[in-house]
Amino acid sequence: MDVVTASTMWAGPSNDLLQVLVEPTPEPWGVTWDDLPDDVDVGFVVFRELDANEEPTGRVAGIEILDFLRFDRWDAVPRFPLLWQVPGWEPLPLVDLLRRLQAELRERARVAAATPPARRAE
Repeated sequence: MDVVTASTMWAGPSNDLLQVLVEPTPEPWGVTWDDLPDDVDVGFVVFRELDANEEPTGRVAGIEILDFLRFDRWDAVPRFPLLWQVPGWEPLPLVDLLRRLQAELRERARVAAATPPARRAE
């Protein structure tokens, strides 16, 4: 299976949006829903490289999930024939990468919620 290097961007618990992009990200790219089951809402999208006619090619550019901390539709995650590798981690299938990221980000959000805000120096 091919391995792609990926980067992740998460806006934080108040704007819970996760993007996982292939690096280097192909240009241009656009949103497709063709890889997803019909019953998945628009909170999950796949980014695909676009050709000169702005039609999706087969090359995956990344994915985006809205409300990632609450995401539980693991059956809906496309099974691409790729392993995804983010810095410091071993290559993983996308669903395994997302589950691991979710556990890490849930813990980060939990710690942030339990930490009192810093006081201003007077």
